Amino acid sequence: NVGRLKLKWRHEVGAPIQSSPTVVGDSLFIGAWDGHFRSLDIETGEQKWKYDAGVKPEPRWNLRNIKSSAHYDSGKIFFGTGAGDVNCVDAATGKEIWKTNVGPGLFISSSPTVYEDRVFIGISGGNAQVACLDIETGAIRWRFKIIPDREGGGGSVWTSTAVDVEQRIVYNVTGNPSSFDPPGPLLYSDSIIANDLETGELLWHYQVRASDPFDLDFSCHPMIFEAVSPGKRGARRQCVGAGNKTAFFTWDRYTGELLWRVMLTNWATQGGPWWNSTAAAYNKVYVVSNAITTDRDPITSRSTGLSESVTAALHAFTGEIVWWRHNNSMNRSPVCVANGVFYQSLGDGSLEALDAETGKSLWQSSMPSTSRGGIVIANGNLYTSNGEGGLPTEPRHRYYVYAYSIDG
Repeated sequence: NVGRLKLKWRHEVGAPIQSSPTVVGDSLFIGAWDGHFRSLDIETGEQKWKYDAGVKPEPRWNLRNIKSSAHYDSGKIFFGTGAGDVNCVDAATGKEIWKTNVGPGLFISSSPTVYEDRVFIGISGGNAQVACLDIETGAIRWRFKIIPDREGGGGSVWTSTAVDVEQRIVYNVTGNPSSFDPPGPLLYSDSIIANDLETGELLWHYQVRASDPFDLDFSCHPMIFEAVSPGKRGARRQCVGAGNKTAFFTWDRYTGELLWRVMLTNWATQGGPWWNSTAAAYNKVYVVSNAITTDRDPITSRSTGLSESVTAALHAFTGEIVWWRHNNSMNRSPVCVANGVFYQSLGDGSLEALDAETGKSLWQSSMPSTSRGGIVIANGNLYTSNGEGGLPTEPRHRYYVYAYSIDG
């Protein structure tokens, strides 16, 4: 019945949105570039409270805004900010419980992952790292520096942590080294890293490239999944996978062995999944892959701006393409799979639902501009936002949180 989805309500925020909605009970939590986190009523879209995170928009430096989504746990929400703060807020009232700054010159674009009494967060900036915080006090329990021997080495952690609760391992992926660094080996940029949950000790890592002048970092969160062989015996693999700006990679999550890699758009300077545009379900990995080129017109010498975007379902065990489709616009936001349906939003503002088994189009809607925050399915409803546009001080669009339900 996904084809019957209709707009139920929309709530205007007044600033670009780059965090995904978090829906718990009768509340939706979302942050925006105006430096505030909000709680909305999921039935009406009315605002319950607004929390000032103390981070102000900075023209020409949009990394200093709120891009982190909230993680809910035991009546609290946790999120990071571009000011380098991890915030713990009462979910019912919006009152601050604690705030921890992870260090000068650092900022947070990732979303926290909460497990047991710990909050895991990826940190970017001059000394990129992964940190583990105490859930009750915000005190930092351990840090793992991505490039341990120098400041400003790059390797930013843009995405969320994945937790293997059975083996008590945390996984993160990292960005490219700083353009100011000389070429050569530089651990642990452009890598996946596996750390001990308790101590932060490095268990294994896999570095895709030791030097990277093309900004081909991992911008998709690591995902834990079990892959079942298509063969008769149904062998199983315990996997962790993540996408960077070239391909989707899948490793054995206990040994770090690379099991398979798939490139879907490889004809340009950057061709791969961006901005958490991957999901795993039904023994498949779903990937939206973009490509751009900086080729120049031989007559005018201007950039052609050519681009391509495809969505594909890959077999989780082999990486084989199960289905594939071309998109009319590029993808700039996280995707979602639920109840046999795959959801994506594209740069032209379109919002789409596809059959997760076949890729067949089932439903489409449109927004004033592209979503940067992603899609959430909860309580039989679809929640999303539009968030692309100019800087907060010079908006080109109006920005909303949306709720769609069956028959509106």
